Amino acid sequence: MTSKVFVRFINEKQWVSLCSRYPHEEPVEVPEDIFVEWASAELDGRVSDSQIVPFGEFVDQLHNRWPHSYQYGITLMVSGANVFTAEVAIPSKQTRHIAQALPYMIEDQVAQDVSLFHLITGERNGDGELPVVGIPALLIESTRALFTEHDLPLDSILPDMLCLPLRENEWSLMFDGKHLLIKRSEMDGLAIEMDAAPVVLNSVMEHWQNKPQVLRVLFCLEHLNENLKNWIRTQISGQVADAEFDIEYDEANASDFQLLCDHVHSHFGAKKPKFDFLQGRFASSGRRKPSSFNWKPLAAMVALFVVSYTAFLHTQAWKMNQEAEALDRETKQLYKQLFPRDKRIVNVKRQMQQHIDDFQSGASGQSFLALLAQTGEQIYDTNRATNDAISPRRVSFDEGQGDLRMDLMVKDFSQLEAFKGKLQKAELGVETTSATQDKEGVKARLKIRSERS
Repeated sequence: MTSKVFVRFINEKQWVSLCSRYPHEEPVEVPEDIFVEWASAELDGRVSDSQIVPFGEFVDQLHNRWPHSYQYGITLMVSGANVFTAEVAIPSKQTRHIAQALPYMIEDQVAQDVSLFHLITGERNGDGELPVVGIPALLIESTRALFTEHDLPLDSILPDMLCLPLRENEWSLMFDGKHLLIKRSEMDGLAIEMDAAPVVLNSVMEHWQNKPQVLRVLFCLEHLNENLKNWIRTQISGQVADAEFDIEYDEANASDFQLLCDHVHSHFGAKKPKFDFLQGRFASSGRRKPSSFNWKPLAAMVALFVVSYTAFLHTQAWKMNQEAEALDRETKQLYKQLFPRDKRIVNVKRQMQQHIDDFQSGASGQSFLALLAQTGEQIYDTNRATNDAISPRRVSFDEGQGDLRMDLMVKDFSQLEAFKGKLQKAELGVETTSATQDKEGVKARLKIRSERS
């Protein structure tokens, strides 16, 4: 199970200043006086009590507790003082058109060059307006780079005021020790410095539309004393005296950071909130747990198989080459027997074809193929009448004499004489050059030639 780590910078202005120098001064050393507050949680458990430590010690604690980055993920909460929210009316619903029009729609609402901001959008509200949340792109880039440099798996960057719990038809307000955080919808909120709280609250209550039924004020008792609580009550009551909604005060026996972490952990779990800045071009890449499967024996087997199969292929190729050479020698030997006058053999197939062509064109008269065809026809007729009466054993051709010489095996001498008679009737001259009888039958060698003029 993957653990979740929540963290925020205590002296965030110093952190932002550090990020503004990155990556112009490489490598950037994190000062020892930059502190963070962090807590952890399992996906099915509660958030632990937070602790405040220097950034370097925070890195060491995480590495000691989770040796591998896939074992946990980090959610960084940034102050709403570095973030702005807005709503714009863009008719197009195509993502590409929205991305092109968005900077022009909000440039009047941002004091700096809007191209320097990383913008994310949510779902359209009931009036068709598109909520927008922006943060300096350099802050995202530098934070990701520095976390990566320290091997810290950064999964999310969330504006703190949007991490407030929110009920339907309510606004939420909380004091975090430095700012008043206000959230009026999932993608809309504001962080107000305490010194400017009276003026800004008045403007907020006057100009923010879609007033809620309830303004819920969250008091985190860890940061508040009675005097500060009374001052906040006075400021809020004075600014919303004419508003048509109720004010309810809730007290939490925890720090503001603990309250935000508890809400994000219980409400979103492993899901990423829509107001997470790590999306679009800054989308975080997932981490996969290394497999516990021992792949080395399998790799060794695969390597052995590859080597063995390669050797087998080489052996087969060598054998096939040897067989091809042997077949080529036998072919040339047979060709020399058939055509002894051909002294130079270059291409057996081509030279054989030439002899066939010469025969078909009549250049050589009654040649080997003709005699062989006529003799074979008589052998076929004889064997059809009497099964296996004649068995040819060897055939050769004397091109100089024009004789077909054939070694035969017949049952007896009478069968041999009958076969010779058939050949003579087919206008073939036949002469017995040798004939002997043994247990298998009569072995005879005949000399056959054509008697056609």
